[in-house]
Amino acid sequence: MKKLFRKLKDKKPTGNDQGLSETTSLREALPSPAKDIAQPAPTQTAPSQPTATAPPVEVLPSSNICQICFHLDATHAPRDGNLNAKDPSWAELEYHLPPDSHAAKLVPKSEDLINSANSGYHSPYLSSAGVPVVVRLEFGSLVTTHMSREEALRTYGFDVPVKWTVTVLDPEKPGVDVEIYRPLATPGKETAAASAGFDLSSLVRHVGFGEEIPQNAGDDNSLKFINQHVDQCITSHNCGGNNKVLPILPDRVIWVRANTPGRIQLVEPSGLRANYIALSYCWGPVSPDTYLTDAKNLESRKVGINYDELPPLLRDVVTCARALGIEYLWVDRLCIVQGDGGDFSTQAPKMGDIYGNATLTIAAASGESENDGILLERDSKAGPFSLDLELKGMGKLTLKVRRRTHKIGTENVGGDYGRVSTRAWIWQERLLSSRTVFFTPRALKFECHQHSVWQGYAPSVVGNSWSTHVDLASSSHNAWLRLLTEFMKRNITHPSDRLPAIESVMKRIVRSTGWNPFWGVFEEKLVESLGWSAADLKTSSGQASCRMNPAHHAPTWSWASVDGEITFLHVLTDQHYAPLHQVDPLTYELQCRDLNRTSGAMTMVGRYLIGGIRCTVEPNESYSEESEVARKMGKYRYTHKVRVSGQHPDFLFNPDVPLMSVEGDTNQPYSGSVVRAPYGVDSPTEEWTGNCLVLLLARRNKRSLALLLGASLRDINGAAWERIGLSSSIDVSVWDEEHVKTGSIRVV
Repeated sequence: MKKLFRKLKDKKPTGNDQGLSETTSLREALPSPAKDIAQPAPTQTAPSQPTATAPPVEVLPSSNICQICFHLDATHAPRDGNLNAKDPSWAELEYHLPPDSHAAKLVPKSEDLINSANSGYHSPYLSSAGVPVVVRLEFGSLVTTHMSREEALRTYGFDVPVKWTVTVLDPEKPGVDVEIYRPLATPGKETAAASAGFDLSSLVRHVGFGEEIPQNAGDDNSLKFINQHVDQCITSHNCGGNNKVLPILPDRVIWVRANTPGRIQLVEPSGLRANYIALSYCWGPVSPDTYLTDAKNLESRKVGINYDELPPLLRDVVTCARALGIEYLWVDRLCIVQGDGGDFSTQAPKMGDIYGNATLTIAAASGESENDGILLERDSKAGPFSLDLELKGMGKLTLKVRRRTHKIGTENVGGDYGRVSTRAWIWQERLLSSRTVFFTPRALKFECHQHSVWQGYAPSVVGNSWSTHVDLASSSHNAWLRLLTEFMKRNITHPSDRLPAIESVMKRIVRSTGWNPFWGVFEEKLVESLGWSAADLKTSSGQASCRMNPAHHAPTWSWASVDGEITFLHVLTDQHYAPLHQVDPLTYELQCRDLNRTSGAMTMVGRYLIGGIRCTVEPNESYSEESEVARKMGKYRYTHKVRVSGQHPDFLFNPDVPLMSVEGDTNQPYSGSVVRAPYGVDSPTEEWTGNCLVLLLARRNKRSLALLLGASLRDINGAAWERIGLSSSIDVSVWDEEHVKTGSIRVV
């Protein structure tokens, strides 16, 4: 296996087979004794003089199966997934598989494999459903660790210590994903083994077929791939609604077959129906030279656009549109007038229809800005390479191996295709698009709301679609909360765009549910939407993982008031994500009234008490300026505890954002209160204490969910509170004590 990965990493292919290298014996490549891989069937013998009409002799694999790699055959390996909980296997999450498919994920003991893989370990990902065998080489170690009772109580609400295994990877050595596949047979070409009367296919029947990936993303085969799947979707699916009627063009589009010298023109059709392409891409840094439409050049763009003046990305997209026979193109930077004229506020709410009605969305996944083209040459070092199994007296069996086009374990969460996978606006564009083709560095990927297909796979290998698991037409509230969790993992240049970047998705949900949007949540599910918390990114610092925005873009009770990853772990109720809820459900007690749609201010009615917060600050001994990993952990370790009653111990909690205590004039209504540290203020370096208001949100049998609130620095009258965090571990009996009050609290 070590030689296999070294070949994939270092060897440059040569020859006429688009990168075939010198052959490598499967004896060297597979981590099992070669003599046990195959043997003739004991009840059959090869004819001494095979003829063209004689049936081939079937060669059966050995019954002596390697217990480390199981000969890369999932039918011999333990099934992947928790069978009792009916968790899907890795293969079921990625591919459309028959119900009886067998898949496995093997993580061998380090002592079995590390010594043979340069201080790393490899994990075979196997499936018996005709897909290539996937193998990952990781550099690092497997570590068994424990969660303390206190950590389990804070995270999950119960005090049983938890044991689990984690993977510690070497950041200097990224993992290598490869796949082994059978090349599709060339018509009329007979193998040496077949001509000798031997059928060797039984030895690799568990290995799926694959095709060669074109060396250029813009060659005829790539265009054929796009056309084939777009046509199939339009003909056989209902991804774009009424596929029998051409879509109405957006307010402005680029006409790529215009009657102008450059044959490109910005036009403003009115009610015209035609096929068009929408572009999804990363803007990159904006400078005076950035190619866009503004008030100064709007009229000149309508006269004509010079192809040679376009940046590389836009030139390639124009070329694709023409080659695909589509005359119109929508690019936000060219079709929305940039600047302060208000065109963005008019066009942004139309994004759902613009991307949803597009015949095809092109996602420029191989670039980071308009200066990166997409019609590029592939990296020939990725393969494919030949793997030849030599069987004495019976001939040769050839497999192929190449670096995988996409990372293992990422497809079911949206994939990892470069910078486009990290942007919030592109997240929305992908969800709304009827069908998308991704131009990734190694292959094309087609995705619609029915399935996904990667270039280089056999026609029968169809993957699940990321947008399929999110049915916006019948979205449950649990699905919406999971969407928000994914959305907040994406970056956005302007924090003020966070709500506009999800507005069109919310509108899609409104069409089917009738819910009323309210500052990033739905009014009908408002109480359930308050149970978000800053995601614990395991930085070991105890500091808040979310950050303050530079301005007030949303009320503090809303997830949109912070910048960073969040989670709704404590309030998800579906079985797959929250099995605890099935045995110990949440009972909501908080009520929300008097909603101010303009400001987002809200009056909450429920039980509350005054609590005290203590934050301890200690130097982080692991901090190092030289190490990026250690530097991310921060200079200090923070511990936040809240006291709500003298009868109970202090409870840990994770703040939404960095906090501070306000000192000074005791006549000020917010004096002594814990507040959100304003944007730009450094985190405290010394221990501090302060007061907060603890408001009951919901309760379980033993633990409760409570919002932690601090006085609002923006309300000089002291009549309003701001959210500072969520606690999931306060003993439920606290709310039956005498000092608990019931009343109205205004949160802004």
